[in-house]
Amino acid sequence: MGQLTHSIFLTIRYSGEVSSPPVVFLVGFMGSGKSSIGRHLAPLLRVHFVDLDENIARRTGRTVDAIFAHEGEPAFREHERAALHELESILHQGAVIATGGGTFADPELRAWMLARGACVWLDATLDAIESRVARDGSRPLFGDRAALERLHAERCAAYAEAPLRHDTSATDAMAAARALASRLAGGTRG
Repeated sequence: MGQLTHSIFLTIRYSGEVSSPPVVFLVGFMGSGKSSIGRHLAPLLRVHFVDLDENIARRTGRTVDAIFAHEGEPAFREHERAALHELESILHQGAVIATGGGTFADPELRAWMLARGACVWLDATLDAIESRVARDGSRPLFGDRAALERLHAERCAAYAEAPLRHDTSATDAMAAARALASRLAGGTRG
């Protein structure tokens, strides 16, 4: 069992499910709060924060929506796979990684993440998601309500394989990060 001193001077003893330093993969649907919560959670755990979509954009010189538009979704998924595998070299330092909405839906990538860290499904209602995500074209798969319902239903089966689930529908990012830090320390499921 590892331990880490929390930024508010509490010593956190991680359960066997969480490594020390912790590696936490935040998974879930677009707009569930993976990036926002991850930016708050990483300092609480005293580890690096990695936004997988931002890494892909930096590696390719293109935004996610530009990759989808010019190369298509299959090419984006290959960029995603490469960016995730590149993280192997930093995992020993601990990290909170905000994945893309489809990353955990890929069985190979899901197995890779489950073998390397604590996977947390950030779940939110579609109403909450729609209130957070602008329909400005920056989210290529953010379609009309019927399309969202179909995509959400398809992906939820994969997300449900994450050992931890946290509902973000009615919480702000900092409150969710604090709750997750506490759950990770205690190994609480739910």
